Amino acid sequence: MNFDLSIFNTTVIPAIIFIIWIVIQVGLPKKYAPVVSLVLGIVAGLIFVGLSPEGFVAGVLLGAAAIGFHSGTKNVIQGGTNNVRK
Repeated sequence: MNFDLSIFNTTVIPAIIFIIWIVIQVGLPKKYAPVVSLVLGIVAGLIFVGLSPEGFVAGVLLGAAAIGFHSGTKNVIQGGTNNVRK
């Protein structure tokens, strides 16, 4: 499997994160954010890489990276506020 995911295409990750934020603000429950991220990532991969198995895999990686970044940041913020001594 050989797919080219250039630095231009990785700018899709912040776009996915932003779209997820908008969708959550509109009213989608946060528990569905990973599913939305995965779907958006797959669509982006199929558009940027091509309608092929490589595009699908690239899309899964884009979606996983977007939701991982979102979740990781959220966990760091929550961990910082939970460890504050009173």
